[in-house]
Amino acid sequence: MTATRPTPEDIRTAICAAENGTWIDPTDVPNNWACVVYDAEGQRVGDGNALTAGEAMGLAWLCAEAPDALIDAYVEPGSVEFNPPEEYRFELTPPRENE
Repeated sequence: MTATRPTPEDIRTAICAAENGTWIDPTDVPNNWACVVYDAEGQRVGDGNALTAGEAMGLAWLCAEAPDALIDAYVEPGSVEFNPPEEYRFELTPPRENE
């Protein structure tokens, strides 16, 4: 397991995937990158799965910031921070370990 952070571009890509409906369903694509994000208190606040590590982290952050984005296919402009707080932890799991 690796820990890192999404870039603003990863987050933009996740927003586009949510709005365009191009995010993957991990039950349909089980060999994917998985990411779980934890807040400053260590509480799980979001998760994401994607074909790339960056998009998985971006989707996990989007889940934390705009939890209905994938359902609504909409993200309110300005509602998602593009620089997650340093206190938040992103745990990234590569595809083969995620199966």
